[in-house]
Amino acid sequence: MNKPVIICVDDEATILESLKIELKKALRDDYIIETASDSEDALELLGELLEDKYEIAMVISDYRMPDMTGDELLKEIHEISPNTIKIMLTGEANLEVVGNAIKYAKLYRYIPKPWQHEDLILTVKEGIRSYFQDKQLAEQNSQLQELNQELAKLVQQRTVALRQSEEKLAKAFRSSPNPITITKLDDGTHIEVNDAFCQMTGYTRAEIIGRTAIDLGLWVDPKNRDRLFNLLAESGNVRNYEFQSRTRIGEIRTFLLSAEILDIDGEMCLLSVSQDISDRKRTEQALQASEAEMRGLLGAMSDLIMVLDDRGRYLKVTPNNSSLLFKKADDVVGKTVSDIFAKSEAEIFLTCINKTLLTQETQDIEYSLNIQGNDMWFNARVSPLSSDSVIVVARDISDRKHMELALQQAKETADAANLAKSQFLANMSHELRTPLNAIIGFSQLLGRDPSLKPEQQEYLEIINRSGEHLLGLINNILQLSKIEVGEVTIDKNSFDLYRLLDSLEGMFKLPAEKKNLQLVFDYDSNLPQYVETDERKLRQVLINLLGNAIKFTSEGGVTLRGAIRQEDIEANQINPHNKQRIIGFEIEDTGPGMAPEEIKTLFAPFVQTETGKKSLEGTGLGLPISRQFVQLMGGDITVRSILGEGSIFKFNIEVNLAEAVEIQTPQVMRRAIGLAPGQSDYRILVVDDRKESRLLLVKLLTSVGFSVREGVNGEEAINIWSSWEPHLIWMDMRMPVMDGYEATKYIKTHLKGQATAIIALTASAFEEDKSVVLSAGCDDFVRKPFREEVIFQKMAQYLGVRYLYQESDSATETSGKFTQSSHQTVTAEDLKKMPPLWLDLLYQAADRIDNDRIFQLIEQIPPESEALGETITELVNGFRCDRIIELIEEARN
Repeated sequence: MNKPVIICVDDEATILESLKIELKKALRDDYIIETASDSEDALELLGELLEDKYEIAMVISDYRMPDMTGDELLKEIHEISPNTIKIMLTGEANLEVVGNAIKYAKLYRYIPKPWQHEDLILTVKEGIRSYFQDKQLAEQNSQLQELNQELAKLVQQRTVALRQSEEKLAKAFRSSPNPITITKLDDGTHIEVNDAFCQMTGYTRAEIIGRTAIDLGLWVDPKNRDRLFNLLAESGNVRNYEFQSRTRIGEIRTFLLSAEILDIDGEMCLLSVSQDISDRKRTEQALQASEAEMRGLLGAMSDLIMVLDDRGRYLKVTPNNSSLLFKKADDVVGKTVSDIFAKSEAEIFLTCINKTLLTQETQDIEYSLNIQGNDMWFNARVSPLSSDSVIVVARDISDRKHMELALQQAKETADAANLAKSQFLANMSHELRTPLNAIIGFSQLLGRDPSLKPEQQEYLEIINRSGEHLLGLINNILQLSKIEVGEVTIDKNSFDLYRLLDSLEGMFKLPAEKKNLQLVFDYDSNLPQYVETDERKLRQVLINLLGNAIKFTSEGGVTLRGAIRQEDIEANQINPHNKQRIIGFEIEDTGPGMAPEEIKTLFAPFVQTETGKKSLEGTGLGLPISRQFVQLMGGDITVRSILGEGSIFKFNIEVNLAEAVEIQTPQVMRRAIGLAPGQSDYRILVVDDRKESRLLLVKLLTSVGFSVREGVNGEEAINIWSSWEPHLIWMDMRMPVMDGYEATKYIKTHLKGQATAIIALTASAFEEDKSVVLSAGCDDFVRKPFREEVIFQKMAQYLGVRYLYQESDSATETSGKFTQSSHQTVTAEDLKKMPPLWLDLLYQAADRIDNDRIFQLIEQIPPESEALGETITELVNGFRCDRIIELIEEARN
């Protein structure tokens, strides 16, 4: 025999699966749980199951579905399988829908979403119990009818088959699961009872026969007995008469009684069949309590609920919320929206009602009313109720609307301020970086002159260092600006974390020793060596925090700790294939510490602690930028500090584990000193309105053998391009007369111009400017101030230029090889050959791990000391700035 089936219908797969799991868990294997994603699937499934003779005990349907609402589906199911229990799930408190479902689909229960597990399971179990009780009752009634017919035949026939028939009747009587009794009609004395009746009452058959229900104390209310006999006197039978009975142990239970008067051997008797409905009554009481709660909920709602017909006439209005209409409910019912609202608002409502009825879909409208001199906003949700009526839920949204308008105004003000700030920063970037390009560039060109006196060399280094300091400050401010508008993103790469930390330890070793501080790098054994995250940002954060710790600590020490978070270790034991880890870093110092009020503003831009102000160093940007970088990497920075004792900065970042083969070896930078033979005469056009910017680039390009011409604006660029046909144009974008954008567009519109490479030169530091430049037709983009190797690399990329380099082939060897060779052959004596000022500048650059600055200093090494330049290059690419510092210390001593 097939198990009973429960069908669940919902268009949301996750809810459907959750419902199925809960039912299976609660009902175990006693029922088959089937699911359908929409009404069409549900009806098809129902038909197939009924065709296969399955018993459909229950259908649980969501109300809101795309093709048919839940009440419509349940109505169709009721027409096909009227005995099936119907339950509806919905997140909308729509009494009309529930009423229709009860009226047309015999809805058993309505459960709001999200449901409580206990309520759901209780309702389902009680519904199933009710289904089988109803089924059992129908079977009993059918049984009773058959029994009556059989008894009548027995009485009439009085044939030889009487004994056989009596045996059959007695068997059916005894084996019936429902309590059955035969009593005398005149005094109620029990003539016969079955086993089920004995079990129900708790009495034995011997104790019951010959006694009445009153004798046994079964009637809880004797008036129920009187009413029963009055009904029997009227019609001769009773169906589903509800009464309460007391068992032998005093338990009171509720029953449904069906009875008929029969003539047995000339004596009028009463045949009674009972059904215990105590559990169902409890379920009904719970349902009534739930419905009362729902009515209370609706009464407590601040929304106005109304029913209107297709002409906009109010049919029903919730009386407790009619204040939203500013009229009493009784004054509204029967009137139309045109009677209540102004013409414009009434037309909005009527249009929405017509659309709702036409599409049978819920519509939302917002409208404003001027009530008692105040502008008020409302939201109305209009849903179809029938073919010619709708239900409307209206809500006062004035506070929200006023807040939205205020927020919009504030946003527009903020956007205007941000635009002004961006324009200001763009202009300042251009105005500051352009002269810095000349200052730094020409100081580098002059610094390459070996004939300069040491004093002149020192002056140039001061100019260059000051320019780079100013550039760094500008970059920090622009970086913070980009962070504020969300333009900084994480740039992940795989790298050797141990190598990075070793280089930082070497970098800060000497500064710590100079202050007699103990520098400790303490890594947990679980710290992975190869990881994937944004190496540059992690390096900058650690440099900022370690640099601050050493700068502000005068005695004691600084400790860096690193480890994988303990939760990740435990999770990895469960799932060893998961490569994601969270690494925690901790920088502890024994410095002056900070007061609580200082910690509150520690990460605010341009804000410094009292110790920072006294040091006369920094801008107050390092910590804000560090926090933003850490947050981009999936963590955050916290600080704990005690004034006079020290501080502890902690941060976590998300990383992925990497393999050693994924780590890229840094490329060695080489200085171009000329063009390789056997190449064309490359014609290069330099266009810039600033003389110093043109001169810098012209000198650099002519020094290696390029043919160069120059122009001061876009018009000159077009004229020279037209007559001279350069292979490549270095184009400044902001110029008078005609800017670089217009000139580039003009050149690129010509077939001849398509073969000319145009690379933009701009002092802008904003990434969004790059897309504007490229959309104008430029092939590439280089920012000022630039490094000369970038210029040469771009020309090689677009023209295929080959260069002669100062370095030998050994300079390109891997870091693993030079670690065992080159730098071991260079001694402190080799460094002593260089000027003292040059050594000081190299020491400072290595101390800051400023690779760009070190490469600039390498270019000043004379040709006869080429091996020294190669060694320092290898040390930089091998993250061994600490070794450079050690060699300089040896040379000084």
